Amino acid sequence: MTHYKIIQISIDLFAETGYHNTSLSDIARGVGIKKPSLYNHFDSKDAIFLAVLEELKQRVVDIILQEITYNDKDTTEKKLYQIFDKYTEWMTDSKEGQLFKRLTFFPPEAFAEEIKHVFLQVEAQITETILPVLEQGQAEKHIRPMDRETLLSAFHTMMDGLFLEEHYYGKDVLTDRKKASWEIFWAGIRTDEGGV
Repeated sequence: MTHYKIIQISIDLFAETGYHNTSLSDIARGVGIKKPSLYNHFDSKDAIFLAVLEELKQRVVDIILQEITYNDKDTTEKKLYQIFDKYTEWMTDSKEGQLFKRLTFFPPEAFAEEIKHVFLQVEAQITETILPVLEQGQAEKHIRPMDRETLLSAFHTMMDGLFLEEHYYGKDVLTDRKKASWEIFWAGIRTDEGGV
């Protein structure tokens, strides 16, 4: 229980103040234990960070697998939008999303490779989720016959751009830009059969 609480408190603190500005004393205080007691669970702050990184990856994958659910009878647009909406909502509204963005934009140098690896694993999971929808959309002639790598790149770039926007703008602006981004993306890939 304490082990899990250390990870959760560390996620919150790393998200709010960053890795370098979070001390072991801060973590211990947040957990409600004395600093030496942390060593019963982790050898160092680095070990805590690596455990947080692994937990973060798992939570992002879980949100993709568990929260992104749609009916097979839904339109291609509705399926794609749900993936886009749920993921961007999670990244905007959760501490885990806040930490994921912080680590992606400002990775602690000592962990740059590990963070990049997690980022690529998360992107691969999104790709695995979205690719069947794109393929089905093309088979049903709802999506233009474009190279699938091009479609995936456009989708990922749209989401990454919104995460950067959120760093600088408030939620109202982000909501408008999210809506505009989706409308342009969908208009660019759909066929006449894809709907209005």
